[in-house]
Amino acid sequence: MVAAAQLKQNKLLVVAATTQQKQVTKELYSSVVYGSSAHNVWKDLKERFDKRNISRIYNLLQEIGALKQGLSPVSTYYSKLKDLWDEYDVMAPTPSCPCPESKVFLEHIQQQRLVQFLSGLNESFAQAKGQIMLMIPTLTINEAYGMRVNEQRQ
Repeated sequence: MVAAAQLKQNKLLVVAATTQQKQVTKELYSSVVYGSSAHNVWKDLKERFDKRNISRIYNLLQEIGALKQGLSPVSTYYSKLKDLWDEYDVMAPTPSCPCPESKVFLEHIQQQRLVQFLSGLNESFAQAKGQIMLMIPTLTINEAYGMRVNEQRQ
């Protein structure tokens, strides 16, 4: 009896969560309502809709590599780059376990992004780019961005 009540409550929570988004078709609604458990419903939805698009990932990496500051202010260049990184992170999420290997991997990603940011800056920042790359510990991308914005204001 308690298990049946819990099952019904789980289904209602799934239905409520999906209907709040107002993206539930009649077909999707029926598969949620008649699912055997909330876990199975979420698993089914994930299998159906959580697809990685390798061609979009490829295009994102191409755009990130090709993006240059050009005539834009540093803030505009950084915002465009950050938007691309954010979309990439959704398409190809990084591991999130608390293990040491994951921490090392995330630090590697941050270093790559710092290099991507610096390599797209105009040549007028050449001296500053060299200084940033020599800093130990390496600056975060946000710290490097802040330095460039301040330098551009002067």
